[in-house]
Amino acid sequence: MLPVALFVILLIVIIVVIYLKTPAAKGHISERAVARRLNKDCKTKQSGKILTNVYIPKTSGDTAEIDVLYITRKGLLVIENKNYAGYIFGKESNKSWTVTLYAGKSRRGNKVEKHQFYNPVWQNRNHIQSLKEYLRADIKAFSLITFSNRGDLKSIDVRSPNVFVCSHAELSTVIRQIWDENTDVLTDGQIEEIHNKLSPLTNTTRETKQKHIAQINRRFNNTEICPVCGCPLVQRTAQKGSNMGKQFYGCSNFPKCRYIKNM
Repeated sequence: MLPVALFVILLIVIIVVIYLKTPAAKGHISERAVARRLNKDCKTKQSGKILTNVYIPKTSGDTAEIDVLYITRKGLLVIENKNYAGYIFGKESNKSWTVTLYAGKSRRGNKVEKHQFYNPVWQNRNHIQSLKEYLRADIKAFSLITFSNRGDLKSIDVRSPNVFVCSHAELSTVIRQIWDENTDVLTDGQIEEIHNKLSPLTNTTRETKQKHIAQINRRFNNTEICPVCGCPLVQRTAQKGSNMGKQFYGCSNFPKCRYIKNM
């Protein structure tokens, strides 16, 4: 038999490995990757303060979750991070964007799955508005939509000023562009003050997170929301196994997220 201490260590390793494969963990890892890249820029040219997972309270009682907030002399860089894999298509004017995934082979050739997700430009615009209302200040803000390097930005049409859509690999270039093309609007003291005011909002409770998912559910025309990753659930039909032919709700973020709910 294994010694007790070795057994405990092995059990902990197994739990950690299982957790790292969950969509929530992958999302957090992706957001931390963005924060690390920003932190690297801070140490070179772009100085500022970084916060992740900031839950902004709204007057309605709901919350707006900002994935990554970069407080700089140029203003507030509000980052909405997406961890989709596949081809990404989207227009700023459309309510939904599309991710296209390879789904294996069939007799007729390669199978492709298409899933829609809420326009992240609209989503981040609401986040910025909530942030300004909470700070009670009309501070210049930049909207950055970042996708992991597993996603391929195939066709993106965004034309509003101070709105950027890029991959993680392109983020540093976008930051330098913002830094070079804009004048300072905040002092180091103001940056510190804003950071201190928002920092407590990163220490959220599980209850707050669950309420946030519920509000997303209400916002998207009562579409059910995945409790694991926050994406809409879609109706599907089992294609094989003992449940073949039965319908169920599956996460639209499949295969990254494999959450299902029986009907």
